[in-house]
Amino acid sequence: MKKFLLAIFALAVATTVATAAVGISWTTVYGAYVHDAPNTTDYPSANNLLGTYNAIWQLIYAGADNLVEPIPVGTIPTAGGINGDYVYGDDVVWGQREIAIGGGSANDAPYNTTWDDWMLWQSGDQVYEDLGWATEGFVYQRVFEGTPANGSWYFETPVLALDTAYTAMGGPQVFNLDTGSAGFQPDTQITAIPEPATMGLLGLGALVMAIRRRRS
Repeated sequence: MKKFLLAIFALAVATTVATAAVGISWTTVYGAYVHDAPNTTDYPSANNLLGTYNAIWQLIYAGADNLVEPIPVGTIPTAGGINGDYVYGDDVVWGQREIAIGGGSANDAPYNTTWDDWMLWQSGDQVYEDLGWATEGFVYQRVFEGTPANGSWYFETPVLALDTAYTAMGGPQVFNLDTGSAGFQPDTQITAIPEPATMGLLGLGALVMAIRRRRS
């Protein structure tokens, strides 16, 4: 009898370990705002993000170095980036929501969620979970204002430690996109270094102006 009970206990432990993974409740609290150019501070503008742009909202694993790999200066992200989905280095996109202007769920599959213009969750399943996510480390979130391109803006959170003890019987780890009453506002601009040909033309133009000034 003792051996039988011991075997049952061992099986229960093994099952718990086998199902431990990462489950994340991935949502906002206060909403999102448009970058108020040319004002580069983080004050909410009068416009909401999804009232003007579509949004790409990513949940990104920070890789073995537990660091955010920034978008390199001089690089205009393309669909795919280096590792796919606009990420670089050893970072990996674990989940991505593409939300249309005005919100809604048409482009949110497979997350089955609905968002209003203020990018606040309305209905559906918020929890993103994967039993394969058993690697300890950190994640962060990144939201692009529209489709990433030279001159566009995005918002990025700090890295957040994972709890890999998640089980279906427990509860997901809550990762809010914004942590203050002002919500979040895309505050980083994607910039590209001018191509050599462009730099050459600028230099030639400066030389012509210098010659004309000297002659006059």
